[in-house]
Amino acid sequence: METRIRILLLSFVALACGGCAMFHRHAKPDDGVQPSDQTSGASDKDSPPPSVIEPQVERRTIKVPTIRPSNVELGAYYGELSIQDFGSQPVAGLRFDYHISEDFFAEATYGRAKAGFTSFETLSNVQLLSDAERRFTYYNLSLGYNLLPGEIFIGRNLAMTSAFYVLGGIGSVKFAGDQNFTVNFGAGFRVLPTDWLALHIDVQDLVFRSDVTGVEELKNNLQATIGATVFF
Repeated sequence: METRIRILLLSFVALACGGCAMFHRHAKPDDGVQPSDQTSGASDKDSPPPSVIEPQVERRTIKVPTIRPSNVELGAYYGELSIQDFGSQPVAGLRFDYHISEDFFAEATYGRAKAGFTSFETLSNVQLLSDAERRFTYYNLSLGYNLLPGEIFIGRNLAMTSAFYVLGGIGSVKFAGDQNFTVNFGAGFRVLPTDWLALHIDVQDLVFRSDVTGVEELKNNLQATIGATVFF
């Protein structure tokens, strides 16, 4: 009797252990991650990152302009001077400029012309002045201001530094045997084809008091010139 009871208990224990093993075999992992997913994640982590695509940019060759640190201009000019009562005559002169700053500059000029004949001299055949007295010589010292500095463009590929400026000053005129105090004022345009050469177009009025025609009055003598200067 006891032998049968033992056999029955052992059979029950064997069945119970077999059921637990089958339950654990079919149960899912607790973390919810499949083994295949773990393997896939590990392989992605070990694989190298994708290469970065670099854009193909064509580099331009830039020519840096050479700017000469020069403040002095020296040159000459030629043009037309309208001497009041004596007609318009050619005038030539020298110019010396010193650039005090980017905006202001000082200018000294020396010019010469020869006066023509008045209408009275032409009609009456009488000369009021000798040949030596007809020489019109002046000296001016002026202060200029670069009013509109910038650039001018010639075509698509050529740009030149330029400036529109105004100036005014004082000086002296020797004419008709007299030395006269002069006030001058005017405007001009400067353009630089290179960093050492400048081209100028100027218009000025030379004003002084004279009695060469018998009546003392202010004489306005308009001058228009073109010239060139070199930077030092």
